[in-house]
This record gives sequence, C-alpha cells and structure tokens, in this order.
Amino acid sequence: MLDILSKLHSNPTTEDYQQLMFTFLKGIVEGVRAEPDPNKADWKYHCIEEIILEHGQFMEGGQAQQIGLPQHCYHNCLSMLFAPENPDDLIYCEGFALSDLVNVYPVQHAWVYIDKQVIDVTWNQLSPCYFGIPFNRQWVMEKRLFRQEANDPKINFLNYESPFSIQLLKYGLPDEAIA
Repeated sequence: MLDILSKLHSNPTTEDYQQLMFTFLKGIVEGVRAEPDPNKADWKYHCIEEIILEHGQFMEGGQAQQIGLPQHCYHNCLSMLFAPENPDDLIYCEGFALSDLVNVYPVQHAWVYIDKQVIDVTWNQLSPCYFGIPFNRQWVMEKRLFRQEANDPKINFLNYESPFSIQLLKYGLPDEAIA
C-alpha cells in the first residue's frame, strides 16, 4: 500500500487510484478472515467490505456539488432518489470513495449515478475514485420502507449496526438488489 501511496503524491493515474482502493478493501477482508469469528462461521460474508468487493464496480466522471448536508451522504443521496422531480433512472450507490486529493484515503460513501456518471451531492469536488454497488431503485424503495417500519435506525444499507445489514452479511445480497 505504501508503494501505491508514493505514486499518488507524484502524478497518479486512474489505475493508481483504483489499485489503492482495491488494495485497501482487500486488506480489510484478509484481516477479518485471518481472525475468524466462530459466530460467523456459516455467514456468506464476514465484513461489509467483502460484499462491496464482490458486487462493486468502479465509477467515474460526473459532477460534484454539495447540495445536501455535509457528512450525510446516505440521506442526501436517498433524498435525491426519492424526489419526484428527479429522473427514474437515477441509481443509488453505496461503497467507498477517496476522501480528497491531499490525504487520499478510502471512506464509506454514497452517491447517485446516471448515464454512467457519478453525481456526488455531498462533496464539493469529485473523488478520483468511486467503488461501490449500484442498487436497484425498486429494491431500495421497498427495503427503505421495510426498514422504517421495523424502526431500523440506520439509513444506509451497508453498515455493521443494522439488523438489515447483518442479514446481508449472513445470507448475501439478493440478485434483485443490484442495478
């Protein structure tokens, strides 16, 4: 990872950023699997990052304009998705993005995606690398309503504190969830 970081301070390419993201996520998964939890022995996934690695994709381009609340990316993006004036082909995504160009570090993040372009409504500038899962709009709407009725306090789908996310770790992400 340090070799990749040294490249990022000179003249990084898209491939350098993608390699950094992949190395970061793979390192987390390997670390979690190196010390297995006996209570999770029969789970499909042992961490959220493992779900993202299996189902995620790199996304780029687009625009960034902070029109939502800072540090509320999930809420901002779901609000965009559910706004009746927005197009039906807007896709909600969760995964990781590099937090800035100075201290490049992957952080959990959400964005929307349309016409193969990222729209980041939480940050003022695009990340050099987005890697995440594009979720099926209908699935997101159904599961969001289900989670509200179940009083699930978390808004995002991929976290460690939600009973819904624990089910995804145990049984996997259903095919209909992915756009």
